[in-house]
Amino acid sequence: MSCIFKIKEGFNSFTNTEKKLANYILKNKEEVVNLSAQELSDKADISPAAVVRFSKTLGYKGFTALKVDLAKDRDERENDTSVIISADDSIKDIIRKVKVSNTSSIDETIGLLNVDTINSIIEAMVNAKRIYLFGIGASGIVAMDLQQKLLRINKNSLYQMDPHTQISSSVHITNEDVAIGISYSGETKEVNTPLKIARENGAKTIAITRYNKNSLSKIADYTVYLPNDEKELRVGAITSRIDALTIVDILYLGVAKNDFERTKSDIKKTRDIINSIK
Repeated sequence: MSCIFKIKEGFNSFTNTEKKLANYILKNKEEVVNLSAQELSDKADISPAAVVRFSKTLGYKGFTALKVDLAKDRDERENDTSVIISADDSIKDIIRKVKVSNTSSIDETIGLLNVDTINSIIEAMVNAKRIYLFGIGASGIVAMDLQQKLLRINKNSLYQMDPHTQISSSVHITNEDVAIGISYSGETKEVNTPLKIARENGAKTIAITRYNKNSLSKIADYTVYLPNDEKELRVGAITSRIDALTIVDILYLGVAKNDFERTKSDIKKTRDIINSIK
């Protein structure tokens, strides 16, 4: 996972001290990889302990691990990633913007993945008696997509379109189940509430949300992060939807490969029954 990208994505949620250190690292990357925690603290005018805490905030065991990741970081993000259209855009302009934005955003999504976390989530999904999915609006479309995929390989899953029905279904979740909440903001009450109930009932809980300190990520046992690409004023949940669909594809394929021969058989059965009514 890119160190520079993690710093940029999490910047708004940092404390003032963390922002001070983050700014110094972003401006002096080449220098920082050769500094000790004490030397960096002197230059950034903070305490050595704050350097170590910041490293752990980013998910590293310590400052040395951060430096290793920083040294191999290339941060090659393309600048023109906006899909906010203007009145004089041609169709060619729109096509270019969508292509650049989606490609860049998927790359960033993959860059934020923690392989150990993904493995743990897939293992929990494989072993789950039932997988409950929570999401509304564009996130609901992502949840429906995952449910449709899981049903094709005979994995018991549940998604209700009505938010109140989603919340009602959560009271029946047990410690044999998995609950997945999808919300870009991480502050959607209709998603956070059932996921919290699921955790209280002993289920493994998973959040798919933007890279930030938000309420949903605090509830979940495991969090998969989406890039902070969406603007405050947007024409639709475009990149966040693509990013979330990328994540659920990875999770689905991870579950599907667990018993590959059975998966192939299940997919053939569902394909054959659909073909029979055409």
